[in-house]
Amino acid sequence: MFWDTSNLADALAAAFVEAEQALREEQAVYGLDTLDELKLHQLAARGLTAKYEIAGEVHYLSSAGRKLTHRQRCDLVLTPKGRPLKLDSKPPDLFDPPDQAEPAEAFWLEVKSAYQFREGGSAHGGYGAQWRTAIVEDLRKMEAEPLIHHAGLLLIVFTESQAIVEKDLELFEDHLVRKELLAGFRQVRHTPILDRMGHRLCTIAIWPTVQR
Repeated sequence: MFWDTSNLADALAAAFVEAEQALREEQAVYGLDTLDELKLHQLAARGLTAKYEIAGEVHYLSSAGRKLTHRQRCDLVLTPKGRPLKLDSKPPDLFDPPDQAEPAEAFWLEVKSAYQFREGGSAHGGYGAQWRTAIVEDLRKMEAEPLIHHAGLLLIVFTESQAIVEKDLELFEDHLVRKELLAGFRQVRHTPILDRMGHRLCTIAIWPTVQR
């Protein structure tokens, strides 16, 4: 299957636009930028379920045989609609769907979030670090998996302006080059959000990784 990150970005952006509109209609006190990373994962997954099968917190293949609690996991794994992922952590049984997708067919997606401001409007001291250490570790995990052929990084960023996030996306890609990590052309979508704590923009950015 050909995985088009442009289509993924469109579906994700539509989900965030819908969620933002719902919050405005509710006149909610808290916005999307107060959601923690797990809730953002859930929102992203809901946005993709119309077109794909979604599995969350899937164990990486190279850790098979270890205790489940000791295995590294990928945030979201996408497979074609009607073909759920075949999991190595679950023994086969009579109730399994007849046409499960193999891990090599799936799109493995690590999700990270970054916030320019904290609740209350103060600058987030860890904003820069959110772009670097953890994301680089995730990309290295995916690159090291020989049975993963399609993978990517999803970054959800909250900033006060488009100019800031565009500058930071460029700096982040420079950082990947210095770390000798390979990523393809990014897909970016912007969603304006109501300013509750300094953020006026939610940005979705997806990079397909180049599996070695």
